[in-house]
Amino acid sequence: MSSNKETLNDIINKFQDLEVLILEAEGEISEELERKLLDNDDDLSAKLDGYEKFSRYLKGQVEYLKSAEEQYSKRRKTIDNSIKRIKERILNAMLVVGKENLKTIEHNYSVGSSEKWSLDLDSLNESIKVDLLNQGLAENIFKANLMEIKNKYKKENVPDWVHVDKSNYLRVK
Repeated sequence: MSSNKETLNDIINKFQDLEVLILEAEGEISEELERKLLDNDDDLSAKLDGYEKFSRYLKGQVEYLKSAEEQYSKRRKTIDNSIKRIKERILNAMLVVGKENLKTIEHNYSVGSSEKWSLDLDSLNESIKVDLLNQGLAENIFKANLMEIKNKYKKENVPDWVHVDKSNYLRVK
């Protein structure tokens, strides 16, 4: 067996050189050539075993990293949920005591509200759809432009086919 310093390409090249020698000897394999073939087989086996061991090591690393990713992902979600619950508690406390703004040494807290507009498409008749299209508040594929509808009806009576969900949120500066 040769030195372990040989690369896989070196071993393959030796096989090709030995093949040339066998062809030059018209298929005759001498004892020396047979020994070289066996030695090269041993070298190839050792090299392939080394590659496989390294490949299995890398697979182990991949599995470890997948496991770590899962753990970090779960931990991140837990922390995200904790932050959300803390913000909800602060918001709830401010709502309960009736404070919309609170200034502390470290932060300014203020309660704000947001609106989420949506359309009840089932309650829109063709006449309303055509009217929205004519006013540029919808597209022909009928995708209502919520922002434009919101802007138009914000100061007027909101039609019954528009739903406005209000929610509170906390702003911290």
